[in-house]
Parts: sequence; C-alpha cells; structure tokens
Amino acid sequence: MNLEVNLIKHGSDAELKLKGYIDASNAGDVEKILSDVAAKFDGILLDMAKLEYVSSAGLRAFKHAYMDLHRKGGSLTAKNVSKSVMEVFELTGFTRLFKFV
Repeated sequence: MNLEVNLIKHGSDAELKLKGYIDASNAGDVEKILSDVAAKFDGILLDMAKLEYVSSAGLRAFKHAYMDLHRKGGSLTAKNVSKSVMEVFELTGFTRLFKFV
C-alpha cells in the first residue's frame, strides 16, 4: 500500500494522519479503514499534511465516510490540505463534504 494511515483517538473523535497516495490500488483499503473508524467514532479529522494525491477512487472512499458519519450526526473534517489535493476537492465539489480547519 502506497499510503500510511495512523489513528489517534481523541475521546469520541478520531484523527487519521494520511501519508502518501490514495489511488485505485489502495482506495478499497482506505474505504474499509474509514468505514471502521466512522462506525466507532462520532467525528473524523483527516490530517492531510503528507497526503500527496487523491484519485477518483479515493474521493469515493471519502464520500462513503461522509455519508456514514452524516447519518449519525457526525462530521468529517480535514486539515493541512495541500494545494493540489484541495484543487481536486474544489473541482469535484467535495469541499461541501468536509469542514476545514
């Protein structure tokens, strides 16, 4: 997997530090991780400081996490988003799914 994911627990919320790339080769794994974390926590903070690339398959994983959290009143928040990843979010309308800090 060309992605590292580290989980930090903050009470009822989780922080996931993402490092590397999310593409078709690992998006299924990312979706599973996000789904598992969304089932256990009220909110997810994604630290994207070291996330270099997100493909459309990665966007789908984020969308499913948003839907899982939204159903139970939770939230999906992103921080330290690089310019290139933010451009992908803006072009696809995914800025509506995230809170940004």
